[in-house]
Amino acid sequence: MSVLGIVAEYDPFHNGHLHHLQSAVSEVSPSAVLTVLSGPFRQRGTPALLSPFSRAECALSAGADAVFALPVLWTVRDAEHYALGAVSLLSSLGATHIAFGAETADLPLLQKTAELLEDSPAPLQDALHLALAEGSGYPAALSFAAGSCLPECGTVLQHPNNILAICYLRAIRRLSLSMTPVVISRSGEYTADHINPDSPSATAVTEALRRGSWEDALSAVPQFSRQKILAEFLSGTIPDMKLLDSLLLDRLRSIRPEDAALLPDCPEGLDTALRKAASRANSRAELISLLTTRRYASARISRLCTCALLGISKRDIEETPLPDRALLLAMKKNPSMTGSWKNGSVQVLTVAKWLNSAPPADLAAWRIWSLICGKPDAWPFEKKLITDC
Repeated sequence: MSVLGIVAEYDPFHNGHLHHLQSAVSEVSPSAVLTVLSGPFRQRGTPALLSPFSRAECALSAGADAVFALPVLWTVRDAEHYALGAVSLLSSLGATHIAFGAETADLPLLQKTAELLEDSPAPLQDALHLALAEGSGYPAALSFAAGSCLPECGTVLQHPNNILAICYLRAIRRLSLSMTPVVISRSGEYTADHINPDSPSATAVTEALRRGSWEDALSAVPQFSRQKILAEFLSGTIPDMKLLDSLLLDRLRSIRPEDAALLPDCPEGLDTALRKAASRANSRAELISLLTTRRYASARISRLCTCALLGISKRDIEETPLPDRALLLAMKKNPSMTGSWKNGSVQVLTVAKWLNSAPPADLAAWRIWSLICGKPDAWPFEKKLITDC
C-alpha cells in the first residue's frame, strides 16, 4: 500500500497547491494522502492568515485523506529542522512517499546536492567558513560552498523551493528512511507581487487580501478555498497585525537580558541588539527591518521574534524529541489509512486528548493566535475533528 505524504501551509490554499497535490496523486496513485500542516504560526515565524482548521478542510476538499498539525517547536525553525520534523512525522504515520515542489525538478541533482550538504565534507566546510568570514550571509555562503565542490549544485541552492526540497531529502537520508521522494515542478515566482492565477505566490495572495484586492486574490484560489477565505474574513477570524505588534514589542521591551540570551538561534550580541531595536521600533515589521543584515536574514529574525513571544528557549529546541504525537485536524473515513497509524511510533490525538499532553509552546501559539484574531482563549480547543468537506 502506498501512502503519499505532503508538507504544506496552505495559507491560503491556492491553485498552485491544487496542481501540486493533484500531480502528486496522479504520479503515485496512493491508497491515502496525509498532509502535515503548519499550525497557528508558519515556518517563517508569521501568524497564519487562516485558521488551521479551515486550511485542513481545504486540504480534504482537494483530495487529502487526513491532516495533522506539525508541533510549533518544529514549525518555527529553519528549513532543515522544519523538514526534519515534518518528514519524521509523516514516516511515523505510515507515509511511503513524499511529494514536494521545486524550481529545479531534477531529482538526481537535488539528491546529489542533499548528499553533499548532509555528508558535509571538509572542502565544503572550508569554503563555507571562507564565505562567511568574507561577510556573506549563510544562504549565499552555502550556495557558494556547494558550487565550489560541485558546480552544478551551487545554482540549485539559489531558489527557495529547491532549498526546502533538498532539506526533505536530507531528512530522509539522516533518518535512514525508505520513503520515496516525488518532485513536482514549481513554476512562477515565489515572492512575486503580481498574482498569476495558475501559479500564484501565497504571500502575494495574502497581501492582496489584506489590502482588499479581492478580485485578484480570489482569482488564484479554487472555489472551496474561496468560501473559507470569505467566511473567515466576514467572521473576523483574521489576525490583527497591529495587536501582534503590541504583544511582541511589550514582550521584548520587558524581557530580562538573561532570558533574551537564551533565545534559540540567537548568538551573543544579537540578543542585545534585539532588545535595543524593540525599544525603538513601532511595529514588528520595523523591528525586523532594523535587525536584518547580510548575516541575519529577515526570516531568521522573524522566527526569533516568534520564539520570544511564545516563550521558546534554546533548551526547548535542543531537548525536543522528534514528533511522537500527532494532532489530527481533519480526516476522511479510510480504514486502510487509519490502520497504518497503529503500526507507527506516533500517537494520533484529537484536540480533546491532545490538550492533556500538548507542549507549552503549542498551547501558547494557539492562544496567542486566538487573541490576535479577537477570539476567546479556549476557541481553538473547542473545535471538533473535521470529518467531511
